[in-house]
Amino acid sequence: MKNLENIERYLNGELEEDDLWEFRKALETDPQLRSDTRALKELKKVMSQTKKLEIMEKMLTMHQNEQKKKRFFGLPAYGAAAASFLVMAAIGGGLFYLHSSNMHEKLFEQYYATESGAFGLRSGNVNIDQPVMQGLQFYELGNYEAAVELFNKTPDNLLGTLYRGLSYIEMEEFDSAIKDFKQIIDQKGNLFIDQAQWYLALTYIKTKDVSEAKILLTSIASDRGVYKTKAQKLLNELENK
Repeated sequence: MKNLENIERYLNGELEEDDLWEFRKALETDPQLRSDTRALKELKKVMSQTKKLEIMEKMLTMHQNEQKKKRFFGLPAYGAAAASFLVMAAIGGGLFYLHSSNMHEKLFEQYYATESGAFGLRSGNVNIDQPVMQGLQFYELGNYEAAVELFNKTPDNLLGTLYRGLSYIEMEEFDSAIKDFKQIIDQKGNLFIDQAQWYLALTYIKTKDVSEAKILLTSIASDRGVYKTKAQKLLNELENK
């Protein structure tokens, strides 16, 4: 995996502004770098989940040892068996949850790509207010909190609303992202509906609201928008899970 150190620093939020700018531009043009970054990000999540399972297994072992002591002093064995069953059931439920969670995380990471702020700057038919222009610059630098503050100054600018929603995704404030994308979709006939629908569907997947994601993806796939093919492919993957 090339550029491992830079990828690690990027995922940890340790890159300075100039290095962050260069790294994000490289992500747009280098498929291998995108793949390596996603792989390392997924590895970090798996390692974190593994630690959780190790803790649960230790708790089970401690519980079993405690029950052995109680049986030694004449306490009923069936109580220990029932308790062990409950702990095992909890671990099994945790494993199922982690598998389901991993599936949604994997699909989200596979289809989600950070939207370049350059798209907004190239939107010649859109009135770009000064706060939105500055917000796009902060967004491009990965300073999403500052970007949101600026987008908030022009709440009726749909370009700003779109990138505020995208900023919320990066900040993992998904309820706020959903609200922004819905606001765009509700205003018919604007330039950003396709993007808002696509990113709303991905946000639903991220938050495990699969039924809403399927409804939206079906609508996107039946249209002739730019996300038609991706939506159909993602819908097929959700149906086969």
